[in-house]
Amino acid sequence: MMRIISMVLLVSLFCPTLFFGQGETSNWFFGNGAGITFNSDGSITPTTQGRLDTFEGCATISDSFGDLLFYTDGIIVYDRDHKVMQNGGNLLGDPSSTQSALIVPKPGDPNIFFIFTVDTSSFQGDPDRGLNYSIVDVTLNDGKGAVTQKNIPLLNDCSEKVAAVIKDCSDQSIWLLTFASLGGSKGVFDTFHAFEINTNGVNVTSVKTTFEGLDIEDPRGYLKISPDGNKLANANVKDGLYLYDFDAATGKLSNQESVFISGSNKAAYGVEFSPNSQYLYIHASNDIFAESGHRSSLLQYDLASSDISQSQEIIDTRSIYRGALQLGDNGKIYRTAAKNYFQGTPFLSVINNPNQKGDAVNYEHEAIALNGKNATQGLPPFIQSFFNKIALIKKPDGTTTSSLSICAGEPFTLEAELIPGAIYIWEKDGESLAISGNTLQIPSSANTDSGKYRLTIQTANPSDCPIIGEALIRVAPLPETSLLSLQQCDVDENIQDGFTIFDLEQAGSNQNFDFTFYETRQDQTNGNPIANPDAYSNTKAFTQTLFYSVTNELGCSDTGEITLIVNPTEVITSDLSPIVICDTSSEDTALVGSVDLDLLRQEQFSGLDVAFYENLTDAALEDNELEGSFSTSNLVLYVRTENDNQCQSIETIDFVVKPLPEITLEDSYQVCSDGEALVINAPANFDSYKWYKKANDQFSEIGSLPQISITNGGTYSLEVAIKHENNGRLVTTCTSSIDFTVVQSNRATFTEINIEDFSNNNTIMALVTGDGEYEFSLDSNLYQDSSFFENIEPGFYTVFARDKKGCGISEKDIAVVGFPKFFTPNGDGSNDTWQLTGSGKDMVTGNITIHDRYGRLIKQLDTNSNGWDGSFLGEMLPASDYWFRITLVDGRDFKGHFALKR
Repeated sequence: MMRIISMVLLVSLFCPTLFFGQGETSNWFFGNGAGITFNSDGSITPTTQGRLDTFEGCATISDSFGDLLFYTDGIIVYDRDHKVMQNGGNLLGDPSSTQSALIVPKPGDPNIFFIFTVDTSSFQGDPDRGLNYSIVDVTLNDGKGAVTQKNIPLLNDCSEKVAAVIKDCSDQSIWLLTFASLGGSKGVFDTFHAFEINTNGVNVTSVKTTFEGLDIEDPRGYLKISPDGNKLANANVKDGLYLYDFDAATGKLSNQESVFISGSNKAAYGVEFSPNSQYLYIHASNDIFAESGHRSSLLQYDLASSDISQSQEIIDTRSIYRGALQLGDNGKIYRTAAKNYFQGTPFLSVINNPNQKGDAVNYEHEAIALNGKNATQGLPPFIQSFFNKIALIKKPDGTTTSSLSICAGEPFTLEAELIPGAIYIWEKDGESLAISGNTLQIPSSANTDSGKYRLTIQTANPSDCPIIGEALIRVAPLPETSLLSLQQCDVDENIQDGFTIFDLEQAGSNQNFDFTFYETRQDQTNGNPIANPDAYSNTKAFTQTLFYSVTNELGCSDTGEITLIVNPTEVITSDLSPIVICDTSSEDTALVGSVDLDLLRQEQFSGLDVAFYENLTDAALEDNELEGSFSTSNLVLYVRTENDNQCQSIETIDFVVKPLPEITLEDSYQVCSDGEALVINAPANFDSYKWYKKANDQFSEIGSLPQISITNGGTYSLEVAIKHENNGRLVTTCTSSIDFTVVQSNRATFTEINIEDFSNNNTIMALVTGDGEYEFSLDSNLYQDSSFFENIEPGFYTVFARDKKGCGISEKDIAVVGFPKFFTPNGDGSNDTWQLTGSGKDMVTGNITIHDRYGRLIKQLDTNSNGWDGSFLGEMLPASDYWFRITLVDGRDFKGHFALKR
């Protein structure tokens, strides 16, 4: 059904060569990753892709069609992909500055943008770098943009505020305003600086308006210009709220008026004008810097009132922190509602009808949820002229819009207000149209009617700035229709009857289109579609014609026919069948293998259009296609082959799961490294064997026979395989592996034997090295784990060290010697002489020499003599300690001492 839409073009007071559409303000990014998008129907969609993390200032710009270009907190610039723009860091704004940044397009060049930044001093020692601007070229870096010049100074110091408005349409210029001292340096603020931006760029010499007696010290608060460009409001938090007349032709301000705020919340921060420029809205607070105790009021002032201060209306008062007010593209004003300076909230509040007075504004607190992202204190400012809409675009339902999408063949009408004596100049895509009235009518649209329409209205007064109206028309082509065909394999119980099941939706190759199917033309006319197009049973054997309508994404529709063809098809078993697959685990009794359909398609069906299914019904209807890899028990796989989306054949492949080889070995073996090699025989009846040894966390192959000889300890693995033929063509190899350890040992090597003899408790300690675990003995019969022996009688011994794992016995001969500690040569027949005791005499080679404490040789003894009687040269020696020295048969020299007692 054709529909006729009559629209009244939006008219804006800015030059037609500056901007085309109304999309520049379509995207906002602010706060802690928060963002919203304005839709063409006036609704809001929250977005969470934003990268900003700012307490206050931010700025965003989109193209005329509403597509994001870039955004910033005044320091870092993010491109349309939410990545840091090329050269987009270290701008001289500040996230703690009220209006840290504002983005202005260069007149006459849609690719160049100026980012104006205002700094602030956030803490002691933090420099305030004033007003600067940087330049962005959005054509660079593959259309993602780049900052080409950075931080060009305009003022050394200024307040935290900046605003912009169209100066003049005819000479393509914009005003950029800020509030500072007369010289733009440190000091009280009393002067407004207006910088002209034109096709040549930024004029760095400002137009100054100074107000005598105005001494503003508080830099905080918003600066806003009314959409019609005639009023300017300046909020200075603790230093008051001021209203001015603004002359866009000269950039000068006049008629300063202090607006009194009644109530306890007097600190004006957020500022905004209604779309019709009649009402001024203020977000004022009690301005305390603490975590709690905050109060704010939303106030309205009627600028048409003879006493603006007395016209104050309290729209809302509640316990929230200060915040911004910003007019949106849909004509509503949005408000932030932070908890305190550092903590925002995941909502925006909204003034739905800002052109109304008092309660009629329909204020909604926390009306817009931000999907968990927080709005803080700031919202992005724009050129206020973007919001100067003096007319509406009317749709049949009475709502308004600034763009229109229609289907080919539908009419449309563009209409502006009829102004007596005015000249109407129409253009499309920059080309003049031969139409002179206030209405443009297209009775039957074609694709060539899509484009950008612009209407310039020059009033009878030649000094008036032209009124500009623009519209974006998109004429969507009707979907292309043709005689479609759909072939299906007849694979049901009767493959010759010409009846089967079709999935009609397979005929719709364009996934962006919606297809609806009908059995007859009459059904199509009456709107009676086929109820189950995904499982339709044809009603005429072999060949049947159905009817369809197709609708594109814009709702444009056309009709066509589709022919159903049934091909009698016998489901056959593939030559590949059966295919053996291996069990994936030997730890359970279930046989479950893995099927890799991508590999199967690549190796066996290369160049063919095939799809895999679990059952015949799915294969016939192309439902539940199997893809990739999956685990399965024994499986019958259905393979559907197509040509140009038409069924050609269906065949089956049997997948048979074979168990893994079962292999057993000892967990651990032993080898004597100084003996014969360890020989391990693997179980028989496998097709292949591979032995591996682990080294440095890697297994290296060391053999491929059923038997392996191993001489060293370590971790080893045996892999065995059984090969299965698949119908004589394919070979599937199922493998299992088992790990085992070989413990290496050998006979002990004596490194040292410590003998403590000539004592009341003679001891032996044997020290050995080797890979084994050893036990020790002195008689080769009784073994102990310890190599320490005590209470040993003097004599000859053999120390035995036996490997517990059977790699052999090592032995070492030793001797233990003893002697008396004193003697008493007094003739009583007891201890009258001194001599080595026990079998120790046989362990001495040569004589025993006895010395006094001065080293003098007193006596030489034969070990077989009766001993020394305590005399020297026939005289008895006095009681004292005497020393002896002997040499043992095992090579040791031993010195000791004993006492002669009288």
